[in-house]
Amino acid sequence: MMSCDNRHASSWLIGESIRETYQGVGCEFQPKDIVADIRKQYGIQISYDKAWRAKELALGSIRGSPEESYKTLPSYCYILEQKIPGTITDIVTDSDNQFKYFFMSIGASLAGFHTSIRPVVAIDRTFLKAKYLGTLFIAPCKDGNNQIYPLAFGIGDSENDASWEWFLQKLHDALGHIDDLFVISYRHGSIEKAVHKVFPHARHGVYTYHVGQNLKTKFKNPAIHKLFHDAAHAYRVSELILYLGN
Repeated sequence: MMSCDNRHASSWLIGESIRETYQGVGCEFQPKDIVADIRKQYGIQISYDKAWRAKELALGSIRGSPEESYKTLPSYCYILEQKIPGTITDIVTDSDNQFKYFFMSIGASLAGFHTSIRPVVAIDRTFLKAKYLGTLFIAPCKDGNNQIYPLAFGIGDSENDASWEWFLQKLHDALGHIDDLFVISYRHGSIEKAVHKVFPHARHGVYTYHVGQNLKTKFKNPAIHKLFHDAAHAYRVSELILYLGN
């Protein structure tokens, strides 16, 4: 029973035994945890590969496969647009009818933005780690309580000029023209190109956090970072000149 990777403990059997673990939201039960848990509960040593396959089988039995989820995406978008007035969605496929881009902005979020939110939009991205990878694009704002206000989401094949321009064009179509719009992002060449092309009348700034981290990395001097932080948060021109003079 203690032999390495016991053949009777199949990936399917292990997956069924840990299935309930993945019923919750945001579960972090990783393959290494499965290996340790199976050893503790049953006294059986399994390989990391088998634990990974068991995890995929367990998730698949609960949530379905990624391929099945992609097939239901058009229906999901249709229902969103029908049930929430003003919602905008779009799916783009390539010449082989394979998924390429996705955009979603909920109607209630758009309505709230035009009536109650300052015209300042932050844009960012994070890399997806699922089977088909890709990049998640986000466009949040901040409400009157300084809390995050979700405005739009998008998915692209990767972070490049084409995907950023597509996402920002869809965001522009959803928002319409706004004279005093301010767009904030991190420093990336593709974003700068896309903002100037799609939002030519908007002002474009960068996150002070990212610039500050770059200053820390380059100069290795905490005093320089503090001066930058104070200058970036100055509310008066006189204060800004004082910090820049230092």
